[in-house]
Amino acid sequence: MIAAVTLLLPLALQAATRVDERHPLAAGGRVEVSNIAGKVTVRGWDRNEVALTGSLADGLRLQQDKSTNRVRWEVIYPRNSRNNGGATLELRVPRSVEVQLGTVSADIDVAGVDLRRLAANAVSGDITAAGRSGEAALATVSGSVRAQVQTQRLALRAVSGDIQAGGGIAGEVAAETVSGDIRLDTAQVQRLAAEAVSGSLSVGTAGLSPGGKVTLETVSGSIALALPAKVSARLAVKTFSGAIQSDAGEVERPRYGPGRSLDTRLGAGDGDISINAHSGNVRVTLGGR
Repeated sequence: MIAAVTLLLPLALQAATRVDERHPLAAGGRVEVSNIAGKVTVRGWDRNEVALTGSLADGLRLQQDKSTNRVRWEVIYPRNSRNNGGATLELRVPRSVEVQLGTVSADIDVAGVDLRRLAANAVSGDITAAGRSGEAALATVSGSVRAQVQTQRLALRAVSGDIQAGGGIAGEVAAETVSGDIRLDTAQVQRLAAEAVSGSLSVGTAGLSPGGKVTLETVSGSIALALPAKVSARLAVKTFSGAIQSDAGEVERPRYGPGRSLDTRLGAGDGDISINAHSGNVRVTLGGR
């Protein structure tokens, strides 16, 4: 038995195919990686080239498409493949490039980057992203999204997964999920929109730019919004069966029928904050940042 295991061990070690690819790529170029199972890791470095390293499980191959300003790598799986090994890949990218990542069940991990644009899409894989990017779009179906990206434009989307973001996001922020929860901690924003069906929203912001707008909506989830004491905006809150608690304004109820509402001005009222919840409760706090 021991002899048989000893003979099989070298074969197992040979089953994985090593990946070590490099290509020159200057600022403004685009890198694309597509993989089904396993993991995709992205890290930045101070070189004018992109590198892809890692391993492919037995039977997989790497398809490449390279040009002066664009590099695309795709892991090709055999038809009717039952291979559970997948591909474990690490991508190294220079500054100011665009990175596009697509996976099915593979997790995506991005950190230590300074990009022009980041786009990551997964089906059941989790997405974590940290670093800098001019703009970023992260989307998954049943996985979770965790973002700590310094950016002026961020779009987050999930179906049954949770969304959590912070770390210097500002400017324009959009987050959307169906049954997951959303937690956002932002710097000063111009536009912030968060929407969930059965999930809850917990949002804290350091400020609202003049003329800025915040829109928060849920069906059965609760909403908690934390604002700085000196925020300047018109605050409008509506619920159908949920309660409203606010550090500013007075909650009103109709004489007949359900529903609660609140309409008040914060500071000079330069911006607009709109909160709508059907059956969830709403809590607005001031001075928490």
